[in-house]
Amino acid sequence: MILMIGKAIIMMNTKNNRKYRVFKNFVMIFVPIAIIIIVLAFAYINLNINNEKSIIKIKQVHNAEFVGTDVESIFNAIRSDGDIIFNSNELKDYIHDNSMVENSNEIKRMFSNMMINKKTYNSIRIINNDGFEEIKVNYENASSQAAQNSDLQYQGDQDYFQEGMKLNQDENYISPLDLSVNNYVIEEPKKPIIRFIIPLFNENNERKGILVLDYLAQDFLNQIENDSINTIGMKTILLNEVGYYLLSDEADRNFAFMYDNKKDVSFRQEQPDLFGEIQNNESGYFDDQTNLYYYTSIYPLKTYHDIHWTLVEYVPLSGLGILNNEDNRMIAVGSTILAFVFLIISLIAAWLLVQKKEASEREKLTDSIFKNSKEGIIIMNEEARIVYVNESFSKITGYSEIDVIGRKTSEFKRNEQLILLYETIQNTVNENENWEGEIIDEKKDGTTYPRYMTISKVFDSKSHELINYLEVFEDLTSTKITEETINKIKNYDEITELPTQLQFEKDMKKLIKKFDEFFLIIIEITNFNTLNDNLGKKCGVEMIKEASNRIKTFLSKEDMVGKIGREQFVIARVNSRDKLKLDHFINKLISFLQESIEIEDKKIYLDIAIGISIFQEHSADVEKLIEFANMAKNYAIQTGGNTYVYYEKEITHSYLENLKLETHLRSALKKNELSLNYQPQVVAETKEIIGMEALLRWNNDELGNVGPAQFIPVAERTDLIIPIGDWVLEEAIKQNKKWMVLTNRRLVVAVNLSPVQFKKADFIEVIKQLLEKYELPAELLEVEVTEGILVKNIDSIKSKLDKIKELGVKVSIDDFGTGYSSLKYLKRLNFDKLKIDREFIKNYPERDNGNIAKAIIMLANQNGLKVLAEGVETKEQFNFLKDNGCDEIQGYYFYKPITASEFEKIILNEKN
Repeated sequence: MILMIGKAIIMMNTKNNRKYRVFKNFVMIFVPIAIIIIVLAFAYINLNINNEKSIIKIKQVHNAEFVGTDVESIFNAIRSDGDIIFNSNELKDYIHDNSMVENSNEIKRMFSNMMINKKTYNSIRIINNDGFEEIKVNYENASSQAAQNSDLQYQGDQDYFQEGMKLNQDENYISPLDLSVNNYVIEEPKKPIIRFIIPLFNENNERKGILVLDYLAQDFLNQIENDSINTIGMKTILLNEVGYYLLSDEADRNFAFMYDNKKDVSFRQEQPDLFGEIQNNESGYFDDQTNLYYYTSIYPLKTYHDIHWTLVEYVPLSGLGILNNEDNRMIAVGSTILAFVFLIISLIAAWLLVQKKEASEREKLTDSIFKNSKEGIIIMNEEARIVYVNESFSKITGYSEIDVIGRKTSEFKRNEQLILLYETIQNTVNENENWEGEIIDEKKDGTTYPRYMTISKVFDSKSHELINYLEVFEDLTSTKITEETINKIKNYDEITELPTQLQFEKDMKKLIKKFDEFFLIIIEITNFNTLNDNLGKKCGVEMIKEASNRIKTFLSKEDMVGKIGREQFVIARVNSRDKLKLDHFINKLISFLQESIEIEDKKIYLDIAIGISIFQEHSADVEKLIEFANMAKNYAIQTGGNTYVYYEKEITHSYLENLKLETHLRSALKKNELSLNYQPQVVAETKEIIGMEALLRWNNDELGNVGPAQFIPVAERTDLIIPIGDWVLEEAIKQNKKWMVLTNRRLVVAVNLSPVQFKKADFIEVIKQLLEKYELPAELLEVEVTEGILVKNIDSIKSKLDKIKELGVKVSIDDFGTGYSSLKYLKRLNFDKLKIDREFIKNYPERDNGNIAKAIIMLANQNGLKVLAEGVETKEQFNFLKDNGCDEIQGYYFYKPITASEFEKIILNEKN
């Protein structure tokens, strides 16, 4: 292209010497620049492609980690279900005597309940030592059905049966993933199945067969697909150990090994090189220039490696090419444009070089330019004495033309330092021919102002001798005032004068250059909105000021603090990555911030949540560190507040899950999704039912059955526990009144009281009104409080408990022994009953001698309290508790939590 342009120029006027010189200069300027642009463009495109590959690799590993976590969660749930069946009394009774119809019916009922509740099993079976199915319960069309004897099949020739019969006690076997087969024919529609095998032994350690849970693995495959959804066009494949497809983007290839006519359809044959890598490595990358693959082994459980699957994720590399990738196209287009711009610039520069040689003098400055200029202009002679000033000079400085003509600029300055500065500037101009910068100057009246000026030498165009100095300056006063005002409004909080997030981030970027170790801490006053709404805006301002002052007192000179929200502060704790020291610092800070604040004769207490991220460990980017610390802080709020949390990757997933849970929970009451189960409580001596505990349950269309341990903390954190708790109280009281009328029995219903409910001012009045509304005797209601309520302000707690007792309602302390377990609570607070937590019962007698449980019973007896033990599951546990003076029993040994209708049948039968 350059030669063509050159030839064209030469052909147009070969005799024109000027044009030849222009072309020569153009070639000398443009060719090196063009080569540099091309080299840099290709280097940057290659770097961009490599960066894109690195990003893809990170996302592939991240997705694989999600898949591995979710797969392990699925199999932990299966193993938990198997343990429930294995440890059940129904299974023990059946193994002891499988000839009894009642035992068979009970085991079928248990299988049926589990399958309906879980909705994840195709069937649950018991196969005897001879390989024949003894019991089989199938799940289909949202219901379960026990197989007739005529439908039971022989499974002795199946690999999973033969492997199951090799198992010792406490061992499990997980079968390879394949399709469900009935009478040696693949079922339609296809059902991917994984079989979880548990060996069965009787009390004499004699093998009685195996328990088989046929897990519907479609959920497992769907979970893998869902975990792998992303925005980079990644595709997911799941392979079995020998390289056949279990999950691919073409359904016809899945489970080909199950079909005689598809045996040759496998990843092993289609990708032999990659499969060779997979067989030799646990995980890794494979780039065949067409796709970027990442493969890793997926195990059902961390502790179970007898079987594994291979997860393969691949991304087509075609999207990274110059024509297909947006960034690379932009680089190519930008390089072309840049080359064209430099071509034009090179032509202009070549022309100017020629013009410079031919030019004889510069244009003279005109008076009109000086007169119309807003900047002050001074022209000095070769001795640096003023010969000309414009009108703007006089307006800015207050000096008239008469005041300064013939004088040096330093001669009419009064400040000694300013005189020295002007002399230094003049010396610099003499040495370097020019000077440019900002100074603080003085006017004729002595006031100072910021001044930006440039001073240059002016030479004669012919002789090149110095003839003048030219100074142009500008008054920056109004600009500085505007900048400072904008900067203060934009970058500093009005109340605390602390840097806002934008300013804090700017300061942090400077701080990073000085310190390479620091913690970033975000503090939120979680009850600020409540206090501000109840006490007023003025009080809110004082709270923020006091919190700011308290935080400042804890910081070193190097630390930084800012305010990034109405009730949020951010701290950079620099020059440290010692977590132990930081833990000590944070605990002291939380304690100090939680000390009472006196505002307008009121004592106010702040609730605090803190999130922490670590420079370099979590990110080297300030914005990311703030984002991560914020996420950790939100997680701290979800866990109950008044605590601190370090950022971890898992928090992101947990935070989003809790947010989803909260969204559904807000409409649970309106959608009638909540219900109560009741677990009977019996007298240890007579085994008579004397009461029951009301247990909250939640079933959501999307989430399914959600356990109380999942949703209760969310309800408490969001104050949804208030309406939910009121509903539980009313439902339990109403139901107990119904049973009292129906059976003429006086049973006590126990209801758990949340700490959030307990803090509510009118909760005692709510209890009173509900008892009156349903005319239930107060002594037939028992409220259970946990030890966590008793930590703060015991006098206020005692007052509220006494008021409950005045109504006639019974009060028990729940889960005793797991919290603070202080004698002063038992002595000062008027409890009726003490409930021993199942933690002190569940391992007796195998791994627990029961001493703690005995000590708690003795402690309760000494304080005149009745004792109820929760979680009693075996005869040994029951006899031990009864023999040691435990009054009441609650647990699976007698009854599991049941619906209201089931409980009603039990008490009617007991009465009859």
